[in-house]
Amino acid sequence: MFITHGLHRHFSSKENIASRRARSVFKKLIFIVFIQAAFVSTEVYAVCGTKTAQGVESSVHCGSTPSATLDAQNNLWVAFIQNEFVYVSQSKDFGKSFSVPVAVNSIAENAEHNGENRPKIIVDEAGTIFVSWTLKTSRRFTGEIRFSRSIDNGKSFEAPRTINDDNLFTGHRFESLFLTQSGHLYLSWIDKRDLESSLEEGEDYIGAAVYYAVSDDKGVSFSKNYRAANNSCECCRIAIAPKGPENIAILWRQVFGEDVRDHAIAELTPTGETLGINRASFDEWHINACPHHGPTMALSSLSGDYHMSWFTNGDANQGIYYARYSFDEKKSSALFQVDSQPGAGHPFLAELDQKLFLVWKGFNGKETLLNLITSSDDGVSWSDPITLLTTEKGSDHPLLIKNSDSLFLSWHSDEFGYIFLQVSNNTRQLSDNEN
Repeated sequence: MFITHGLHRHFSSKENIASRRARSVFKKLIFIVFIQAAFVSTEVYAVCGTKTAQGVESSVHCGSTPSATLDAQNNLWVAFIQNEFVYVSQSKDFGKSFSVPVAVNSIAENAEHNGENRPKIIVDEAGTIFVSWTLKTSRRFTGEIRFSRSIDNGKSFEAPRTINDDNLFTGHRFESLFLTQSGHLYLSWIDKRDLESSLEEGEDYIGAAVYYAVSDDKGVSFSKNYRAANNSCECCRIAIAPKGPENIAILWRQVFGEDVRDHAIAELTPTGETLGINRASFDEWHINACPHHGPTMALSSLSGDYHMSWFTNGDANQGIYYARYSFDEKKSSALFQVDSQPGAGHPFLAELDQKLFLVWKGFNGKETLLNLITSSDDGVSWSDPITLLTTEKGSDHPLLIKNSDSLFLSWHSDEFGYIFLQVSNNTRQLSDNEN
């Protein structure tokens, strides 16, 4: 049965329905067999276990919270954290083997490594590698936004720099990194400097703020810090997508009123302008705490709108949701409940060849499920969910990475180690909403 938003597709006969369902089941079985076959191959995954005299080896399988990107030559680059070092490792065979990791920071520092706080990595067309992360400082919920780059193909990295410019011992965390078509490198994060100043003046301040800085010289320098929004949630990742060749769209969890933590969306420019802040979700989640559930967003090549997905436990909606936001109309549409089961969370979106992919973590009471759905009509209707993988052990949030013609799952678990697995070519015929 395909999934739609209040729409029903009709067929001419019961036989047509049965035939269609049979084809759908067959396609899903073929895909599941492919996945299972891939995971019995030692070329696809490797668990952590090798020990040296100094302890467990540094590797993408033994580290935590990896982020990945593909460069112009389709080399895979992964940044991860292990033993207070940010490491970068390269694979020339799509994750079957990796180079010896190179430490980005030469001196150990307490780099944040949880699902919402992970290192970020981007490689530009010239091969310059950009890496960002959050340094956890000693006071609770405080940190600094760190940045480094490599100009010698990952052989070495420049000394890390702190990008937040307020010199305050307060919260600067949950950073996101994005490179535009124009070459502007954006670094955004959650910042508590305005909370600190309000407290000093005896004024109330709800939540934190969203700040950002921009480099227009390939990371050699950054602009001053710009405030994009007041009263953001304090502890959720920020989603970024392109808005034209040099601007970006950001989606983040915002505090509306006193305690409603839904989502806001805005356009940012490289010169520090915030071009309107609008509400993107209306879940009415009243909570005076940190959900640690940031959103995900992708630009639609069909409509120019923005695909969004997020978790909520609001009065109006509960679970994982999808919607599409239009900057022209300043509103969201096509709201769809992806998963309402307890334990579902941390969705991630990507679009390839006008087909939309959404992966997330579910839970069946015993195992974590890595689930996937697809849409071929700009998020109007969706395929039935497919469970790609299951594990009873600890696991990270799933990410989707793409190049010009393929889409890959990037995921780390205690059971499988680091996984980089192509999913697009094997799900291209998966959607029940295809003709």
